[in-house]
Amino acid sequence: MRESGDLWKIRERSLDQARKAARRGDPEGLHDLRVALRRVCATANALGKKDVARRARRIVQSLSKQRQLQVDRQLLARLGKLGFVSPDAVTALASRWEKIAIRGERRVVRAAEGRTVRRLIRRLDRLARHNDDSAMARLEKARRKAESSLGQAIEGMDDHALHRHRIAVKKARYLAEDLAALGLRRWTNQVEHERLVQETLGHWNDLRLFRRRLSASRDEAEERGSVMLAAELEQLLALLEPALAGIRREAVDASRNTAGVVPIRRTAAR
Repeated sequence: MRESGDLWKIRERSLDQARKAARRGDPEGLHDLRVALRRVCATANALGKKDVARRARRIVQSLSKQRQLQVDRQLLARLGKLGFVSPDAVTALASRWEKIAIRGERRVVRAAEGRTVRRLIRRLDRLARHNDDSAMARLEKARRKAESSLGQAIEGMDDHALHRHRIAVKKARYLAEDLAALGLRRWTNQVEHERLVQETLGHWNDLRLFRRRLSASRDEAEERGSVMLAAELEQLLALLEPALAGIRREAVDASRNTAGVVPIRRTAAR
């Protein structure tokens, strides 16, 4: 059975690796950095290290727009290859979005190299040197609390509520992974189930936010008098509606019974 210090060491190494990847400009570096920070946040909140959670959350929030832009550019390129968007429209949007991305890339590098993330890594290193005998019980309590938020019916949820549910599934999964990492292998199946649910909800959320950016780009094109581009984007938005609705239904179906698969058992001794 592992100790809490081992868990903090895992978080420290993952964050440092992701930070270096983001600094190098690796394709998935930004994504990996935000995931590593979210995991730190979940663990820190459960184990009562609120200052650590706040630092991690601030960095994640500062990089949210850049990550979504990265996803939007990937979706645009994919739709272009599939022929849903004309080459001229892809070029026009890609050029405009690239300028925004270049400015955001500087923010990513600053975040990866900045004092905040380096201090956070040093803090995780200090936490890794000590073991907390109450860590398992704290994590189990946090997991039960996370599960309680997943028990509500999701049918009929609006997009904002479904988005909150997506975040709750992610948090519950991270806590299950923490428990599994500490040696409670019965959580492995639950982790896999929630990972699949989270992925489905993530696809829906990505397409939803992509549609929002396309809508804003259509409005901008209309204001600039780019009639043809605005018309093409209007057609694309109409084509995306049934796809978005279908993915949303899949996300809702996958989200049923996201909690309660594995009963919690108190650990009397390790």
